[in-house]
Amino acid sequence: MKKIIKKVKKSTRKVVKSKVSIFPIILVLIIIALFAFIISTPNNISSEDAKYEITDVDIFSLDSFNANDVSVMGLKVGDRTQTLLEILGSPDLQTDYSGGISTLEYSESIDLEETGLIILLDNGVVKRITLKEPFNERLTGNTKANYTKEEIYSLFGVPEEVLRMPLKQDSSLMLKSLQYYSKGIEFTLRRGEALSFSLNLNDQESS
Repeated sequence: MKKIIKKVKKSTRKVVKSKVSIFPIILVLIIIALFAFIISTPNNISSEDAKYEITDVDIFSLDSFNANDVSVMGLKVGDRTQTLLEILGSPDLQTDYSGGISTLEYSESIDLEETGLIILLDNGVVKRITLKEPFNERLTGNTKANYTKEEIYSLFGVPEEVLRMPLKQDSSLMLKSLQYYSKGIEFTLRRGEALSFSLNLNDQESS
């Protein structure tokens, strides 16, 4: 009987020793798993806060501004897809094109009856934020989307370039794009009235 008890004690000690030796290994594995999770989890790539939030600041009345310094509901050109979805959520309509280009349209998802925001993504980067007339209700002061050509010239002067483009593919109806590259702003006009204005990612200094 004593021999049996001794054997049980010895086996118990072995089990205890094996548990003690396994514990550090388990701890190391847990630490490695946590480290791997942190590394693999995408960061919020949003850059530092913009100088101006367009729903609070009348940017069209500023002496100078650059589109890179302006946010729309917290989103800026140059932000990544993850940041876009965190700020605005899923779009009401998304259209994907070749070459990694996508457009995301927002209306009901941001409490508008019609499309008021269109985001252009280029390989995961917000390259353009377009504001249409329905978004005017969120804007302040002189900043709005539906100016006439004359009013735009009065506010910003002669554009650095005027581009012409069809309303739709193979359409004879033409749109005009007034480009103010130094500010990173663009107005799209039809028949002398703006349908929208856009903030474009740009590398030029504001004028």
